[in-house]
Parts: sequence; C-alpha cells; structure tokens
Amino acid sequence: MDSSYSESTVLSTDGVPIYYRIYGAGAPTVLFVHGWSGDQTYWKAQAQYFSSHTTVVTLDLAGHGNSGNQRHDWSVSAFAQDIVSVVEALDLTQLILIGHSMGGPVVLETACHIPSRVSAIVGVDTFPDKWFTFDDLLRNQFLEPFRKNFVETTYKWVSQQLFLPTSNSNLVQRIASDMSSSDPKSGIASMESIYEWGKNEGLRSFRKLCSPVFIIQAKRNENNLQVVSSLSTFFQLEVYLMSEVGHFPMMEDAETFNRILHQV
Repeated sequence: MDSSYSESTVLSTDGVPIYYRIYGAGAPTVLFVHGWSGDQTYWKAQAQYFSSHTTVVTLDLAGHGNSGNQRHDWSVSAFAQDIVSVVEALDLTQLILIGHSMGGPVVLETACHIPSRVSAIVGVDTFPDKWFTFDDLLRNQFLEPFRKNFVETTYKWVSQQLFLPTSNSNLVQRIASDMSSSDPKSGIASMESIYEWGKNEGLRSFRKLCSPVFIIQAKRNENNLQVVSSLSTFFQLEVYLMSEVGHFPMMEDAETFNRILHQV
C-alpha cells in the first residue's frame, strides 16, 4: 500500500511546534494520537492501511517525537490544544479521533473543545478505572519509582506490565527502550497529569461529550472499564475486545486491530 505522506509543523497555543503527517485523501479524516512516551510512528500500520481510502493524520504531542518540548504545562488539556491547533490549521471536519492510552483522555478533551468537527472518538486500551479512582496515596506509590529512576522504572514497567508473556520479544524490547529513553521531565509531569485529569476533569468531560465513544480494549483489561461504562447513559458506548494482545494492540496484532477499527 502507498504510505507516502506530507509533513509539517504548526504552533500549539503556547507556541510549541507540533509535528504532523498527512496520508491519503477523502472523508472522513482519521486522526491518530499516541500514548504516554510514544510518538506517531506507533500508528505506522494504521496509516498504511487506512490511507488507501481516506485521509489519515498522525502527530507527535508536545514533548514527544519530532515536536517541541519547551512547555511548562503538561496537562491533558494542553495536549488537547496540540490537536486542536493541527485540526484548525488544516481545517479538518468529519473527524474520527483515535487515542491510545494517554491519548484517550487527550482526544476526549479535544472532542469537547471542537465538538462540531468530531464525528466519533475511539479509545485504544485506555480509560482504566485507576485513573479515576486512585487516591493520592496510591497514585504517589505508583509514581514515586518513576521520579527516583525514570529510565529503569519505565523500562521494567513497560516490559513487565504492558505486554503478555507470549508477546513478541523484539517488539517488547523496542517499545520499552523507546519509552524509557523519553524525557523524564515531561514524562513524569504528563503521567501525573493523567491522574489529575481523572480526578478533577474526566467525569465532567465524559458527561459533556457529544460524540459516540468506541473502545478497542485488550481482553485482559475487559473488567477495567467500570467507571466509563457507568457513564454510558450520557453517550453511545461500544467496546470491542482483542485477545492475545497487551497494551499495544495496534502494533501487536495490526491486522485484527485494523479490521475492528474499519468496522467502527
């Protein structure tokens, strides 16, 4: 498949340059948002597949990939403004926003900012209950090792917690090495911001959402969506489960993931 693209940058609202790529043509526009300490290359298989029949946009959030990192506010809302800046610069409409992990809250906030441009949001292994329910003690217990030794803690956490024992070892090592080499300052701050969002903004944002929500979830995490499911009276919610994958279903089983997303 043709995977050629054009690339550019646009300034976010705080002046940070945001790098993005455009593939294919046609409506709707499918915009992919990576997760914590990832980048737009994690959607390579999806860009190749979907650009054959529609417009695909991938981007690097501030502090990730080829985007700038001169930022003081690493909140979910600030990341959402990165997407809004790209969307408005390209005047995109009929948007399907797809967010992996941390990208889930980011696309949700984006949809709340520009509801008339968004047709649906798709969360990928995201919105776990702990983001909404962790008290300060549990949150700090989880975050403290990252603060003390970001590289070692991130590598162990990614490789030991985010994959299955049967996952491809080369992929595990690649992603663990990639994510653990990200900037600790923005990495720790943005991880903290996920829990702040869940505690202070997440439920409110779901209640004001105008778009339907589709979630593609690793089957091992199927019981970890109780909070989001309890809010589904406010919006249309559909959950699709993928077996034999960990936290990166779009990379671990791209064929099945693309088929489900195409169905959505």
